[in-house]
Amino acid sequence: MKYIVIALLVVTSIFMGCQKDSGVAVNINTTDLNAINNQLKGVWVYPIVPQNIVETASGAVDWQLYGTSPAFQFDGGSHVSIIKNTDTTYKGTYSLSTKSGVVYIDIVYPGGKDVQYKLLATDGNTLRVENSAPYVGSDGGTTTVQRQLVSDITLQKQTAADISGKLVRVVVISNKVYYNVSVAVVHTRLPKPADSTIVLNTKLNTLGTYTYEFAGQSGDQLHVDVLGDNTKTFFYAFSGGIPLAGAVTSDFQEIKTTSGWFVP
Repeated sequence: MKYIVIALLVVTSIFMGCQKDSGVAVNINTTDLNAINNQLKGVWVYPIVPQNIVETASGAVDWQLYGTSPAFQFDGGSHVSIIKNTDTTYKGTYSLSTKSGVVYIDIVYPGGKDVQYKLLATDGNTLRVENSAPYVGSDGGTTTVQRQLVSDITLQKQTAADISGKLVRVVVISNKVYYNVSVAVVHTRLPKPADSTIVLNTKLNTLGTYTYEFAGQSGDQLHVDVLGDNTKTFFYAFSGGIPLAGAVTSDFQEIKTTSGWFVP
């Protein structure tokens, strides 16, 4: 049963002579698929997901935003771990196929849910995929408009430093409005008063992408407070490249972490 359709398109970096925009038909054989599978092998982390809500009929972009994606661990054979966050991982299987010069990867979740992907690019260090799923909303409260939610997902290959250093990364993105951000940590496993909240970094009147990293400890609780229009501002938090599990509270002008957000 298909729930989501995510596409993966081959680019020049994968095959010599494969030119996406040349108009020449691309033939992909079993050897090519094996090469792609070898490049997929490993853990893919730090998913960043810009999205467009696109009208199906006209192709017009109604809204731009950011979303979430799991991290993935491919074994180079047929098994994959779908890592939703630091608390939840699903064990599934995957297979590669090709049609009309496009490479597809089908991921089957426990219980039989089948997710199909289409590759945009991979070079062994960066994996870029596109996700297109139905999005139905209302136009002015009167006319129902059919839309597609198109996600352009970029992931990076996990490194030894990401794991051994327990690297915690916070990313805040807004290309439309200015925002203020504060990053703090509580060392929950240390005795008082060392377990008090420690402000690590703040930045005011920021536009674009803010990134802050620090070496975490097991049990650290991350606190992020973003002051800005929450419909146009989004933040990610990772530990070792895996999305941290946690809850947020938000109103029109603030996004703030609450429960969870613990470093494993």
